[in-house]
Amino acid sequence: KRFGITTILIEDYPDITNILAEIEKKYNSHSVFISGSAVEYGEFTSLEAQSFIHLLSKEIIKKNLNVVNGFGLGVGSAVINGALDAVYSENKKHSENQLVLKPFPQFPSGGKDLKQLWQEYRHNMISRAGIILILFGNKETEHGIINGSGVKLEFEIAIERGLVPIPIFYTGYMAKEIFEEIGTDYSKYNLTEELLSDISSLKLDKENLNKSIRDIILIIQKVAK
Repeated sequence: KRFGITTILIEDYPDITNILAEIEKKYNSHSVFISGSAVEYGEFTSLEAQSFIHLLSKEIIKKNLNVVNGFGLGVGSAVINGALDAVYSENKKHSENQLVLKPFPQFPSGGKDLKQLWQEYRHNMISRAGIILILFGNKETEHGIINGSGVKLEFEIAIERGLVPIPIFYTGYMAKEIFEEIGTDYSKYNLTEELLSDISSLKLDKENLNKSIRDIILIIQKVAK
C-alpha cells in the first residue's frame, strides 16, 4: 500500500497476458506515431505545410503526449523541430524522452536488404504508439508524384496492431485516400462512430492554424484519455 502497489487476483494464468496487453495499450495510447511523407503539399505552400506540422508536433508534446516518428521525407524535420521547440521553450516542463525518433536505415546490413530492414523498423516504431496521425503521403517516381505506399503500409501495420488512425484528409494524397477507406466501415479500423464523425468534421483554416490544430489535438486527447 505504502508503495502504491495494488494486488490483482486472477483465476486463469492466461489472464496475465490479457492484463499485460491492456497495460501496454493504456501506456501506448499516450504516444502518437506521425506518419507522412511529401515532395509537394497540395493546397499548402511548403512554408505553410512546415509551419502546420511544426505547430502540431509542438502541441502534442505540450499536452504531455509522446511523438514517434521515422523522419519521413518532407515531414520528419518539421515534426522533430516542433517537438524540440516545446521541450526547450517550456523551462524543462517537457522531456526529450517524449520524442521517439527512428530514422530509417539507408544501407543494407546484417544480411538484410533495405526492404526487410524498413519493414522491421516500421513494426518497431508503430508498436510504441496507440495513435497513428497521417499527414500528406506522397512520393516522387519516374512516372511523376504518386501517393506514398510507405504511408499506406504504416497505416495497415497500425490497424493490425490496434492503433487508432487519424488521417488529416485535407492534407491530401494518401491521408485523403485512407480517410475515404476508413469511412467504408469504421469499426474495422479501430474507430467508433463518434471518432469518425470528429475526424470528418476537421477543417483547415490557414488564417488560424492554431484553431485547426486544436481540433486535431482534441481528437487525440479523446483517444488518449
